[in-house]
Amino acid sequence: MNIFFHKIKQRKVLQTFLSVLQQGKQTGQSRYKRGNIIFVLISFLWIFLSCEVPMESYDNPLDEEAAEEGGMETPALVFFPDEINVNSGETFTVSVYALNVEDVAGAYININYDRNKLLLMTVNPGTFFSDLQDPIYFTETENSGKIELYTVFLGADSTSVSGTGSFMSIVFSASASGLSTITYNTNCELVDADDNPIEIKGFGEGVVNAQ
Repeated sequence: MNIFFHKIKQRKVLQTFLSVLQQGKQTGQSRYKRGNIIFVLISFLWIFLSCEVPMESYDNPLDEEAAEEGGMETPALVFFPDEINVNSGETFTVSVYALNVEDVAGAYININYDRNKLLLMTVNPGTFFSDLQDPIYFTETENSGKIELYTVFLGADSTSVSGTGSFMSIVFSASASGLSTITYNTNCELVDADDNPIEIKGFGEGVVNAQ
Protein backbone atom coordinates (compact mmCIF):
# COMPACT_ATOMS: atom_id res chain seq x y z
CA MET A 1 0.00 0.00 0.00
CA ASN A 2 1.53 3.33 -0.95
CA ILE A 3 1.68 6.40 1.25
CA PHE A 4 -1.04 8.27 -0.66
CA PHE A 5 -3.74 5.64 -0.08
CA HIS A 6 -2.56 5.08 3.49
CA LYS A 7 -3.20 8.77 4.26
CA ILE A 8 -6.61 8.64 2.57
CA LYS A 9 -7.64 5.76 4.84
CA GLN A 10 -6.41 7.68 7.87
CA ARG A 11 -8.47 10.71 6.88
CA LYS A 12 -11.58 8.55 6.39
CA VAL A 13 -11.23 7.06 9.86
CA LEU A 14 -10.80 10.51 11.40
CA GLN A 15 -13.80 11.82 9.48
CA THR A 16 -15.92 8.94 10.78
CA PHE A 17 -14.69 9.63 14.30
CA LEU A 18 -15.73 13.31 14.14
CA SER A 19 -19.05 12.49 12.48
CA VAL A 20 -20.07 10.10 15.24
CA LEU A 21 -19.22 12.66 17.93
CA GLN A 22 -21.21 15.35 16.14
CA GLN A 23 -24.24 13.06 15.85
CA GLY A 24 -24.01 12.31 19.56
CA LYS A 25 -24.16 16.00 20.40
CA GLN A 26 -27.07 16.60 18.06
CA THR A 27 -29.13 13.74 19.53
CA GLY A 28 -28.49 14.87 23.10
CA GLN A 29 -26.46 11.89 24.27
CA SER A 30 -25.05 12.19 27.77
CA ARG A 31 -21.40 12.99 28.31
CA TYR A 32 -20.98 9.54 29.86
CA LYS A 33 -22.36 7.81 26.79
CA ARG A 34 -20.35 10.02 24.45
CA GLY A 35 -17.29 9.28 26.58
CA ASN A 36 -17.80 5.54 26.05
CA ILE A 37 -18.13 6.11 22.31
CA ILE A 38 -14.94 8.18 22.30
CA PHE A 39 -13.09 5.42 24.16
CA VAL A 40 -14.28 2.78 21.66
CA LEU A 41 -13.39 4.94 18.66
CA ILE A 42 -9.95 5.82 20.01
CA SER A 43 -9.28 2.12 20.66
CA PHE A 44 -10.39 1.29 17.12
CA LEU A 45 -8.25 4.06 15.66
CA TRP A 46 -5.19 2.88 17.59
CA ILE A 47 -5.67 -0.73 16.43
CA PHE A 48 -6.23 0.40 12.83
CA LEU A 49 -3.08 2.48 12.70
CA SER A 50 -0.85 0.04 14.57
CA CYS A 51 -1.98 -2.99 12.53
CA GLU A 52 -1.77 -1.26 9.17
CA VAL A 53 0.13 -3.19 6.54
CA PRO A 54 3.70 -1.83 6.38
CA MET A 55 4.28 0.67 3.63
CA GLU A 56 6.48 -0.16 0.70
CA SER A 57 10.20 0.02 1.29
CA TYR A 58 12.10 2.16 -1.18
CA ASP A 59 15.46 0.71 -0.12
CA ASN A 60 15.24 -2.44 -2.25
CA PRO A 61 17.88 -2.21 -5.00
CA LEU A 62 15.86 -4.65 -7.13
CA ASP A 63 12.82 -2.36 -7.21
CA GLU A 64 13.03 -0.92 -10.72
CA GLU A 65 10.67 2.00 -10.10
CA ALA A 66 12.42 2.94 -6.86
CA ALA A 67 15.82 2.72 -8.54
CA GLU A 68 14.74 5.06 -11.33
CA GLU A 69 13.11 7.46 -8.84
CA GLY A 70 16.42 7.44 -6.97
CA GLY A 71 18.24 8.55 -10.10
CA MET A 72 19.60 5.20 -11.32
CA GLU A 73 18.91 4.48 -14.96
CA THR A 74 18.38 0.95 -16.22
CA PRO A 75 19.60 -1.45 -17.43
CA ALA A 76 21.90 -1.50 -14.45
CA LEU A 77 24.15 -3.76 -12.40
CA VAL A 78 23.36 -3.77 -8.69
CA PHE A 79 24.19 -5.71 -5.54
CA PHE A 80 21.64 -7.40 -3.32
CA PRO A 81 21.61 -6.70 -0.52
CA ASP A 82 23.39 -3.40 -1.00
CA GLU A 83 23.84 -2.72 2.73
CA ILE A 84 25.34 -5.42 4.95
CA ASN A 85 25.87 -5.18 8.70
CA VAL A 86 28.00 -7.99 10.17
CA ASN A 87 30.32 -8.74 13.03
CA SER A 88 34.02 -9.01 12.32
CA GLY A 89 34.85 -12.62 11.44
CA GLU A 90 31.36 -13.46 10.17
CA THR A 91 30.57 -14.51 6.61
CA PHE A 92 27.88 -13.00 4.40
CA THR A 93 26.58 -13.40 0.87
CA VAL A 94 25.98 -10.68 -1.70
CA SER A 95 24.51 -11.32 -5.15
CA VAL A 96 25.35 -9.65 -8.46
CA TYR A 97 22.18 -8.65 -10.32
CA ALA A 98 21.31 -7.31 -13.75
CA LEU A 99 18.37 -4.94 -13.35
CA ASN A 100 15.79 -4.52 -16.12
CA VAL A 101 17.94 -5.71 -19.03
CA GLU A 102 16.65 -6.80 -22.44
CA ASP A 103 17.92 -9.72 -24.56
CA VAL A 104 21.19 -10.35 -22.77
CA ALA A 105 23.17 -13.41 -23.87
CA GLY A 106 26.59 -12.83 -22.35
CA ALA A 107 28.26 -10.85 -19.61
CA TYR A 108 31.63 -9.77 -18.35
CA ILE A 109 31.44 -8.58 -14.74
CA ASN A 110 34.38 -6.89 -13.02
CA ILE A 111 34.07 -6.15 -9.29
CA ASN A 112 36.35 -4.45 -6.78
CA TYR A 113 36.35 -5.04 -3.02
CA ASP A 114 38.61 -4.05 -0.12
CA ARG A 115 40.89 -7.04 0.42
CA ASN A 116 42.15 -5.50 3.67
CA LYS A 117 38.69 -5.82 5.20
CA LEU A 118 36.99 -8.55 3.17
CA LEU A 119 38.20 -12.08 2.56
CA LEU A 120 36.75 -13.79 -0.52
CA MET A 121 35.45 -17.26 0.37
CA THR A 122 33.64 -18.54 -2.72
CA VAL A 123 31.74 -17.52 -5.84
CA ASN A 124 28.60 -19.41 -6.94
CA PRO A 125 26.67 -19.19 -10.24
CA GLY A 126 23.48 -17.16 -10.24
CA THR A 127 20.13 -18.13 -11.74
CA PHE A 128 19.68 -15.55 -14.51
CA PHE A 129 21.24 -17.80 -17.18
CA SER A 130 19.84 -21.06 -15.76
CA ASP A 131 18.26 -23.31 -18.39
CA LEU A 132 18.22 -26.96 -19.42
CA GLN A 133 21.86 -26.52 -20.32
CA ASP A 134 24.23 -24.91 -17.85
CA PRO A 135 25.74 -21.60 -19.00
CA ILE A 136 29.41 -21.20 -19.77
CA TYR A 137 30.78 -19.81 -16.54
CA PHE A 138 34.27 -18.75 -15.63
CA THR A 139 35.59 -16.60 -12.81
CA GLU A 140 39.00 -15.25 -11.89
CA THR A 141 39.46 -14.81 -8.15
CA GLU A 142 42.73 -14.64 -6.25
CA ASN A 143 41.81 -12.54 -3.21
CA SER A 144 43.42 -9.67 -5.03
CA GLY A 145 40.56 -7.27 -4.40
CA LYS A 146 39.08 -8.04 -7.82
CA ILE A 147 36.53 -10.58 -9.11
CA GLU A 148 36.02 -11.19 -12.82
CA LEU A 149 33.14 -13.20 -14.26
CA TYR A 150 32.67 -14.38 -17.83
CA THR A 151 29.36 -16.08 -18.60
CA VAL A 152 27.34 -16.98 -21.72
CA PHE A 153 23.72 -18.09 -21.92
CA LEU A 154 23.07 -21.45 -23.62
CA GLY A 155 19.28 -21.65 -23.80
CA ALA A 156 17.43 -24.64 -25.22
CA ASP A 157 14.58 -22.61 -26.74
CA SER A 158 15.96 -19.08 -26.78
CA THR A 159 19.26 -17.28 -27.28
CA SER A 160 18.90 -14.60 -24.60
CA VAL A 161 17.03 -13.60 -21.46
CA SER A 162 15.37 -10.40 -20.28
CA GLY A 163 14.33 -8.90 -16.98
CA THR A 164 16.09 -8.91 -13.62
CA GLY A 165 18.25 -11.77 -12.39
CA SER A 166 21.44 -12.77 -10.62
CA PHE A 167 24.70 -13.56 -12.41
CA MET A 168 26.49 -14.84 -9.31
CA SER A 169 26.52 -14.84 -5.53
CA ILE A 170 29.69 -14.05 -3.60
CA VAL A 171 30.52 -15.22 -0.09
CA PHE A 172 32.84 -12.95 1.88
CA SER A 173 34.21 -13.03 5.39
CA ALA A 174 34.53 -9.73 7.24
CA SER A 175 38.20 -10.02 8.14
CA ALA A 176 38.45 -6.59 9.79
CA SER A 177 36.07 -4.09 11.33
CA GLY A 178 35.04 -0.87 9.64
CA LEU A 179 33.24 0.32 6.52
CA SER A 180 34.14 -0.98 3.08
CA THR A 181 32.54 -0.97 -0.35
CA ILE A 182 31.97 -3.44 -3.16
CA THR A 183 31.85 -1.72 -6.53
CA TYR A 184 31.57 -2.42 -10.26
CA ASN A 185 34.25 -1.36 -12.69
CA THR A 186 32.75 0.61 -15.55
CA ASN A 187 34.36 -1.78 -18.06
CA CYS A 188 31.67 -4.38 -17.30
CA GLU A 189 29.93 -5.59 -20.46
CA LEU A 190 26.59 -7.07 -21.44
CA VAL A 191 25.98 -8.35 -24.98
CA ASP A 192 23.07 -9.75 -26.95
CA ALA A 193 23.03 -12.99 -28.96
CA ASP A 194 24.76 -11.28 -31.90
CA ASP A 195 27.54 -9.97 -29.64
CA ASN A 196 26.23 -6.42 -29.84
CA PRO A 197 26.92 -4.43 -26.67
CA ILE A 198 24.04 -3.54 -24.37
CA GLU A 199 24.56 -0.19 -22.69
CA ILE A 200 24.79 -0.39 -18.90
CA LYS A 201 23.32 2.87 -17.65
CA GLY A 202 23.68 2.41 -13.90
CA PHE A 203 26.04 0.81 -11.40
CA GLY A 204 25.05 0.07 -7.84
CA GLU A 205 27.33 -0.14 -4.85
CA GLY A 206 27.48 -2.47 -1.86
CA VAL A 207 28.36 -1.12 1.58
CA VAL A 208 29.65 -3.44 4.31
CA ASN A 209 29.70 -2.32 7.93
CA ALA A 210 31.67 -4.77 10.07
CA GLN A 211 31.57 -4.23 13.83
